[in-house]
Amino acid sequence: MENQSVEDVLGPLPVGMDLSENRAHKDNAVVITLCVVTVVMVILRFVVRTRGQKPRPELDDWLIAAAVIPLMALLAASILAGHWGMGKHIWATTLQKVVEMKRILFAWIFVYIFELFVIKVSILMFYRRIFGMNSMIWTCLALSTAWVTGSMIALLACPDPIPYFWNQTVDPLGGRFRYNFYNYYIGNAAGNVVSDVFILLVPFPIVWRLKMRVTQKLMVSGVLLLGVFVCAASIIRLHYVHYLNSPDLTWVMSDVYVWSAVEPCLGIICGSLPAMQPLVRSVMKMETLFQIRPQFRRGKPSSAAHVGDTGRLQQCSSNNGSMASKLTPVNSFEAKPEIGLQQYDDETRLTTVVTHIESQRSNGLNRNLEELLGPPGFIRVRHEVELSVA
Repeated sequence: MENQSVEDVLGPLPVGMDLSENRAHKDNAVVITLCVVTVVMVILRFVVRTRGQKPRPELDDWLIAAAVIPLMALLAASILAGHWGMGKHIWATTLQKVVEMKRILFAWIFVYIFELFVIKVSILMFYRRIFGMNSMIWTCLALSTAWVTGSMIALLACPDPIPYFWNQTVDPLGGRFRYNFYNYYIGNAAGNVVSDVFILLVPFPIVWRLKMRVTQKLMVSGVLLLGVFVCAASIIRLHYVHYLNSPDLTWVMSDVYVWSAVEPCLGIICGSLPAMQPLVRSVMKMETLFQIRPQFRRGKPSSAAHVGDTGRLQQCSSNNGSMASKLTPVNSFEAKPEIGLQQYDDETRLTTVVTHIESQRSNGLNRNLEELLGPPGFIRVRHEVELSVA
């Protein structure tokens, strides 16, 4: 057995195959980049949560942080599998390297299943914090728990004995599979797609029962629909899983490993984006602050009231004894709360952000009009009077 080569087990090299091809470095670069972006997103999420009105992370925040640990394990498994030949054609490796790669694959499946479960529970707990616990959230939580438990039991029960999973290549008579493991790959991937869709649809019946305008409901739904990217990644992964019955296992597993890292990374990122809303609002406010038009110079006569610039009429006297009515500017950011993250929390603003923005704009316009033109129903006439003393 030790003297066997890959050609002895799988047959001769297919015509036209380039054994110099190696996708390991490219795959590692993609996975490492995504993991770094994901970790940065989780850090920003905790920064926002600790500077909010309730400066403490909630259960969904801790769960999404816990999901980073198995994500790092997936990253390490991907890099290690590349060292043992993943990303190359199987005919360019040795049987012993294939055994080591399949040993990593067995542990990697466990970590991947648990990683997705933690992310799904975190998203469900986010729904609970926003909308309250309901039967749909309970159902998805129960299904996710049952699915991860059943998947792990099925993985352990398939090879008899368990080491046969990775020793099958060099010792095909050393054990057996209780069922076709390829069907396990397909069933597990398809089940993840279905559960992702169910979790994605959970909040929409709640949102559309809220007393908001249709445009507001559409905007809130658009934020929640970010999970579509996770579902798309699950479907793409299912597509590549379909090729795992190929004899060139080390080559086709490369795409599966990459998309198995893309899926949880997108899950963490999309699950954290709604929590980033206070940060986005603060950045937008600071940008608006730097784009304010220059104020009117003090003492410049004004012949017309400018609607849209907050101001008040103030009586001023000059050195020569003349008195005139002038428009003195007032900074539109004065007497307002400090611009910062502590004003906004995602659980209180997710469904009211559109209303808040529109009402703020409307109130500001009405206040400007009243200050410049007087209360509704009145007409203010400005006279310029000049007095002189003989």
